[in-house]
This record gives sequence, structure tokens and C-alpha cells, in this order.
Amino acid sequence: MPNWNRRLFHLVIVLGIFAINNNTIAEQEKTTSSELSARTAFVQLFEWRWQDIAIECEQFLGPAGFSAVQISPPNEHLDHRTIGNILPQFKGIYPWWVRYQPVSFQLYSRSGNPEAFKDMLERCNAAGVAVYADIVINHMANLGDIGVAGTTFDRKRKLYAHYRPENFHDDCVIQQSDYSWSDNPTVRKQRAYSIRHCQLGDLPDLKTSTKNVQHNINNYIQLLIQLGVSGFRIDAAKHMQPDDIQRILENLEKNIYIFQEVIDSGDQPVSINDYLSTADATEFRYSYDIGNIFIDGKLADLANFDERRGFIASDKAVVFIDNHDNQRGHGMAAKLNHREGKLYDLANIFMLAWPYGYPKVMSSYEWGGVNDSLGPPHDGKGNTLPVHNTDGTINCFQEQWLCEHRRQTIANMVNFRNMMTQQSAKKVVHWWDNERNKIAFGLAAKDADYSSGFLVINKESSVLKEYLNTGLPAGKYCNVINRPLLTISQCTHPEIVVDENGKARINIKENSALAIHTSYMIEG
Repeated sequence: MPNWNRRLFHLVIVLGIFAINNNTIAEQEKTTSSELSARTAFVQLFEWRWQDIAIECEQFLGPAGFSAVQISPPNEHLDHRTIGNILPQFKGIYPWWVRYQPVSFQLYSRSGNPEAFKDMLERCNAAGVAVYADIVINHMANLGDIGVAGTTFDRKRKLYAHYRPENFHDDCVIQQSDYSWSDNPTVRKQRAYSIRHCQLGDLPDLKTSTKNVQHNINNYIQLLIQLGVSGFRIDAAKHMQPDDIQRILENLEKNIYIFQEVIDSGDQPVSINDYLSTADATEFRYSYDIGNIFIDGKLADLANFDERRGFIASDKAVVFIDNHDNQRGHGMAAKLNHREGKLYDLANIFMLAWPYGYPKVMSSYEWGGVNDSLGPPHDGKGNTLPVHNTDGTINCFQEQWLCEHRRQTIANMVNFRNMMTQQSAKKVVHWWDNERNKIAFGLAAKDADYSSGFLVINKESSVLKEYLNTGLPAGKYCNVINRPLLTISQCTHPEIVVDENGKARINIKENSALAIHTSYMIEG
């Protein structure tokens, strides 16, 4: 089971709105806003503007208990408005992937200017929400000759704002076969070399082993930290030598959280294990496997959904149902995304309850499932449209911004995870399943003789009616999944009654879930 305590070093202690004692609802309402809330799940607000992220931190992420927000790369990138002139098939598309084609370290992007970026950082930090910046340090832009802030470059001659030809690896392109395993150690070593030294697509590959490159990147990271960034996602870490990444990250503040994007199916020349001494990493096998189980498998197989399944250690893993890449079929393609409706919600519910890894909730926009390059919602000039309107309304759950993190089921489970962490409830107890797609389990502290929380998921077309051992103290409980967002006093009936033996008669309809915990007892 995971050591969640190591996550707490980067969490900001804030004023909580949720009660954390075992009193009745009436007593909980007396709890002041000085209650502390541990935070153990974060969200990726993909391609949001800085202004909208600032508002979201204040109005929703902070109150809902999200520990952090992952933002798109903040540096100057390829000018999305010019792509259609270079490649006509992208005219009017304004692709999202321009954010992953760096031009300079200037803090201008389609999300906003330096002033808006700094304002966002100040406001999110004040709301108790850490900011994790996505950083692209493996390569530079390869299309056109100008960035969104007007910085010019020459891809052919490898002349960029911060780099010259000697700062790049020699031209060679990674072949698909390079990702394949070989029993021949020599071949395997050659393929790993190609993955880490050749070009990803046609993107000029930085020689990250050189001091000049390392110094420039370190300065950029230090600047972001000084402005208020609390963590980083290292894009394409798999395509760099682990030793190079370690040197780049030298002398950073100890409380900065870092995780690396390493796509590893478990049978490739480059292993995720090579990177774990440097920082945490993305466990793509978690996303791939949970999609297969929820779509084609049996939820009963989730009983060992952790290191026992071959995943990396829990305290090193960043986990997710989908992210911006694999929801578009890239890398280890995700089978589950927002289009799967209730199944997607149930998978997120499980992830946020199950004590493995550091969960990341995806918040995306609609791209139709047809053109996977389509940029964020935009006007006719390519300007990203707001999520929050000036009249206070929000453009969520439309055919534009999807705001999955605001779904009642998902947001309420973030608070459930926080409550379990506060009570050190990281041990799975009282697992039950029907050998198919109805499961239940409790969560307890290591030495506790009772559960702190209990979760039931029914992914079948029939009602779940069972008398289950919850391990919870006797009392009446509220299903927190159905609770109105950002409230503590309202409970959607029916109530769940746990008897003196810790058992309860559970009755939930098809494709639904139930979550109860001791911090939200109605009577007890």
C-alpha cells in the first residue's frame, strides 16, 4: 500500500470547508472554516487560459479540495495562427500540439501573457492550489520560423533564441521498431540510444548532456519557481537520459514536486524504472489496464490493482484514467474518456478511492473524435475562448470545454480521498465482489480495528442488493458521491445504516456507486 505522507510536503495547508470530525451533521455545521483539509488528487486543465485557471482555483479547485492543477506549457511556442499557411490541412484547426513545440523561454503562450501567468500563480497559491507546469525540454519547434510572441528561429540551421547547432544531437529519426523489445542486448541498447538521442517526429533533439543546455533549462525552471510554480511535469522524459534530467534538476528547492512522462508498456528498450531515482513518473499501464477492465473485463480483477499487477511503486506513480495524449489514441491509447459516460465516472470513482499512486483528473475539451489535432475552443482568429464568462456563467459541459473535474461524482470523490488521507486510511479491508462487475471494499488505517471509508461500485445492468461488511462504526451515513457539490450539510437519500456488527444493507441501481466515510456521519 502507498505511503501517502510523502505527498504532503508539496500540499498547501488551507482553510477547509469540509468537516473532518465524526460528529453529526448538525455539529459539523458548527465547524469553522479553520478546519484543515489534506489534498491528495490534482487536475489537468488542458489548454485553459491563465485567467480562467485563476478563477477556477478560487471558485472550485480550492473549495473542492484539489491539491494542484497541471497547466499547459507556459513558454513561447510555435505560432498556432501560422500553421494553416504551412500545412493547409490544419487551416482553422489551430492544433493543440503547438504548445509542445518550444521557441523560447518567454512566458507568452496561447494561454496568456506574463502578467496573466503571474496573476494566476498568485491567486491559485492563495487558494491553496499548487501549480504544476508542463515543461518541454527535449526538443525545439520544427515548423515555420516564428513563435507566438514573434521570436524567430531557423529550424534548418538549428538557430534558436537560446541554442545553436552544437546544442543539438545529429539528425536521425526514431523509428517505430526502436520501441520494440529485443532479446539481443546489443540491439536493445542501440534502440534505447535512438529513443534518447534521435528526433521525436522531426523535432530537433536537444543535446541535454551539454552544460549550456542544462544551464538554460535550469534557469527557466528556477524562474518559474520564483514566480510561484510548485511542481513540474517533464514532457518526453523517456527521450532523454535519466542522468541528464538529474543534472538539469540540480539545486532546485526540495519541496518542488516533479513527475516525468515515461510511456512504458513493460516490454520496451527504455524502462520506466530507469527514471524512478530521479523523480516520480506517469504509470501509463494503469490507464491502459483500467480502461480494458471497465470496457471489456471484470471489476473483480481490480482487487490487486497496484504493485502486485506489475505497476511501479505507489509512492512513485502518477495515475490517471486518460490524459491529453492517450485520449486521442497516442502512446498507450486510453479506452476510457468522457465519451464513455457513466463508465468513465465509475473508473474515476475507483481511482480516487483506491490507495495507489497520485491521481490526476483530466479536464479536456471536445474535439469530436475525428481530428485529434484540433486546438482548444477558439474564435476565428485562433484566440482561445474563455471558460468563465464575464457574467459569472461558465462554458462547461458544452460541445466545447468539458470540465470533467466538475462532475459531481468525480469532484466529491476528491474530498473522499482527502478524508481517507487525513485518517491515514490506506489499507484495503473487507474486499467483496460477485466475481463479475459488482465490487466493494473498505479503507482503514494500518492499526485501526474499524474502517474509515467504504466504496461500492455496480457496473452491471441489475440492482446491487447485498448485506455487506463495511467495517465502519455503527451509525447512519450519507452517500457522498450524490451530495450537492461544495456542501457538507445536504444528504441525498436514502441513508445507509451500519449496524453494530459493521454491516449494512446496500441497495444501489445499475451503473452507479456509493461512498461513505466516518467524517460524514448523519448519526453516530
